[in-house]
Amino acid sequence: MSQGIPDSQRLMRMLGPGDETRLEDFLAAHADSSMSLRENLLRAGLRDDGGEFAAAYAASFVDGRVCGVAALCSNGMLLLQAPTDAAALARLAAEGGRRAVTGALGPCAQVDAAIAGLGLESRPMRKRTREDLFGLSLRELVVPACLTTAGAVCRRASAADLPVLAPWRHGYEIAVRGAPDSAATRVEAERRVAGLIADGDAFLLEVDGRPAAFCAISARLHEIVQIGGVWTPPALRGRGFARGAVAGALMAARAEGARRAVLFTSDAAARRSYEALGFRRVGDFGIALFAV
Repeated sequence: MSQGIPDSQRLMRMLGPGDETRLEDFLAAHADSSMSLRENLLRAGLRDDGGEFAAAYAASFVDGRVCGVAALCSNGMLLLQAPTDAAALARLAAEGGRRAVTGALGPCAQVDAAIAGLGLESRPMRKRTREDLFGLSLRELVVPACLTTAGAVCRRASAADLPVLAPWRHGYEIAVRGAPDSAATRVEAERRVAGLIADGDAFLLEVDGRPAAFCAISARLHEIVQIGGVWTPPALRGRGFARGAVAGALMAARAEGARRAVLFTSDAAARRSYEALGFRRVGDFGIALFAV
């Protein structure tokens, strides 16, 4: 039994075309911690066709309503929003997706339960962290001083910025995501930045015409955005530039209709910077990335 609901009344199955509305209704009720799931659903639907945003979705139901989901993406990442059934849904998604699990993302307790349910506790990891999940109503965004001083501007990055931003993203992948310092990481870093630029989701803070900090909108719906990929070169840190890049991206998102923003971090200095922008902790978020 889970939360007083008999197992006999709980159904688990793989999702497919036709289940989109029921899944979105459930995820919208857990919006702050479901950004990747909701964006993938919006972009690719429920067809597991191997595309970049495709996934194999397993869900639990009570009285015909979705009450938990695990999605195994085409790259092996397991995305979770399963308050009571994380282990069982992780196993079902892995069976349905028929591909190796490369990591897991979701509320911390769910990530722990999924890894245990899959029997992967002893598998080597390159990153496993408990992050603070932050949320902000964009009406309450505090614009930092660096964006109100002469010489500082945050703008959307363009393809011409790729020679600067690709090495920055390479540094981010190593320092934040635990990736190896390799040619493959450099190629993946450039691919990721190029994709963000193409989607209009890459933002560059310039000070006196020189690149100073970067951030990305890592997931986007009409009403809510998720910030990620924040990076300041080591020599420029401690001056509030990352805060300016994040604020600039959020101001652009607000102008385009977004009402809320979320992000997650485990870094104490970053937490203070985000709180200065008006973000408040709303929960936790677990990241587990297995070593290749």
